[in-house]
Amino acid sequence: MVLTYSLLYLGTAPAGMHVSRVRVGPASFAVDYRPVREGYETGYVGLVVRLPLTPALRCPEPPEAGTTCRVDGHGEMVTVHGSTQETTVTRRYRDTEVSVANQTLGEAGLRDLLNTLHPLSDAELDTLIQEKAIDYSF
Repeated sequence: MVLTYSLLYLGTAPAGMHVSRVRVGPASFAVDYRPVREGYETGYVGLVVRLPLTPALRCPEPPEAGTTCRVDGHGEMVTVHGSTQETTVTRRYRDTEVSVANQTLGEAGLRDLLNTLHPLSDAELDTLIQEKAIDYSF
């Protein structure tokens, strides 16, 4: 199995959440954060790390119906999907493109998560393996 180590980035779980599932693919690394007390609390945050799709972040043309999108002064793209009110913040990080999405944290909370991005450590990887939290899709 070949892993693209340049994509293995993790953010610190938001308060009350933990890493519940990690999906490793040939061109992406995805992390699902869920409430520590699943069943008692609702919530979900998804983080996806991939190689950049375009030279610079830009909103889709034409825009999806009911969706707002903007690229801010920092070069981050913020998308709000009208039907679900899910907010996605996408940022370039080193040589990758990282997106985080959630319906409740809001833009500020998603930016906070992006600010904690760091390379996946050996200890974190060992923990994920022990918890059988990794899915491979090659």
